Amino acid sequence: MSNEIAAAALASPSLNLSFDLSRSVFFQRNDQNFILQQFAGQTPMLQNMGLLDIYLSRGHSVEAHWHPNAAEFVYMVQGEAIISVLNPFTLQVLTYRLKNPQTIYIPMGWWHWEIATEDRTHMLAFFDNSMVQTVFGSDVLRKTPPEVFQLIYGVNAAQLAHVLKPIDQTVVIGPPSTRGA
Repeated sequence: MSNEIAAAALASPSLNLSFDLSRSVFFQRNDQNFILQQFAGQTPMLQNMGLLDIYLSRGHSVEAHWHPNAAEFVYMVQGEAIISVLNPFTLQVLTYRLKNPQTIYIPMGWWHWEIATEDRTHMLAFFDNSMVQTVFGSDVLRKTPPEVFQLIYGVNAAQLAHVLKPIDQTVVIGPPSTRGA
């Protein structure tokens, strides 16, 4: 939103700066594992910021992913999670166990994932972009032809296709229900 449009919107007599996150579900695996969202699509006034409100039960995770256009700042509200980040400069996987009131900063474009180690784990993920893009690992795996993996990495394409066959959609929160959510 341009500064002129934002200024006009702020001057509007019908200006509403509040939002009910419960009306904006990004993804829901079940009643204990879901993500709510607030970005420019929900609140056009938001500029250079966005929020995911993440709820996970023990053993569930936000699948490995990266954000090509945003850094992420996670605050642990309740529970505990193991958050891992791949440093692309050192190729080291950095792993942190977070409890309330701890935080973690994830730089833009870094591969990362979160695994809840307690029931009722609740995290807030803040972004420095109001239109965050996300690339999920499940999409990379299911959309890359197995023959590409065979050509590049020398793996058996037929075996890999069999192993990856259950990944038939974007996972977001794992494990899939078929594995006993």
